[in-house]
Amino acid sequence: MSPPPLATLLPPPVYPTPTLVNALWLKPGMPVEGTLENERSVNLWRFYGRQGQSAAAEMWLHPGAGSSVDAELVTQLLTLGDIPLAEERGSVFLPPYIFLPQLPADGLYTIRVMPASGRPGLYSLLLTLTDGTATSTTGISLTAPYHGSAAELFPTPFVVEPPAQFQWPTPKRRISGWTFHDPGHPGHVGLDIAADLWDPIVAVADGTVVFAEWGGGYGNLVIVQHGDHWSSYYAHLTAILVEVGQKVRQGELLGGAGSTGYSTGTHLHFELRYQGRPVDPLLYLPRY
Repeated sequence: MSPPPLATLLPPPVYPTPTLVNALWLKPGMPVEGTLENERSVNLWRFYGRQGQSAAAEMWLHPGAGSSVDAELVTQLLTLGDIPLAEERGSVFLPPYIFLPQLPADGLYTIRVMPASGRPGLYSLLLTLTDGTATSTTGISLTAPYHGSAAELFPTPFVVEPPAQFQWPTPKRRISGWTFHDPGHPGHVGLDIAADLWDPIVAVADGTVVFAEWGGGYGNLVIVQHGDHWSSYYAHLTAILVEVGQKVRQGELLGGAGSTGYSTGTHLHFELRYQGRPVDPLLYLPRY
């Protein structure tokens, strides 16, 4: 007699409260936060997956809010027996992003997060499970407007509605490098926009400057906090012309385009974040 299927031996997914067990549980579609305070810190996150599901583990760090900008970390996806299925190393600039097209069996899985260098500090982690084979990109066209619902792209509680119309941060409107979760670099959480040296880089909306200094791989970096939990990142600047605490208006000059940090040529690395989570800027910048 053949043994019963593994699915009949395993209980349905139950997410215990952390006060009852010594484990950290992930619920698909619900972002969580963790902290890596030093080089010996290790965080383990567990979830229940089914055979054939695709799994994506998306991470983002918080420069200026606990993460040293030069920190690096390693994320691993393991089976119940600690057999590694995938591993990615990343940084504040290029966070780890794990995508597995199909889980091999029903059962418990673990995501292990460890520092590789520096002090990653506060990070966020989001697990997405999809029935059947899926791809790691949204499939959104880069040349046509998106008319679908934000809920199709960003699960609850991320109801992504910008506080006001954003404008482009550069005079040019051409994508010169990697896109958001670029197929060649899924961990890329921004948009590379074409620019010439010293092109004006401006605020996409009213806000307050919360970071304006060297940002490790970002090079010279400005972060502007907007209303309703939105923020924008402007990286690789050749010079910064604002300071922390300064109020800026939409279209106000923040600095000049450059190629500082991890950059192979002059451009602007631009990010939009909602509640700290990077979202695709192309969905929110005007198309003209």
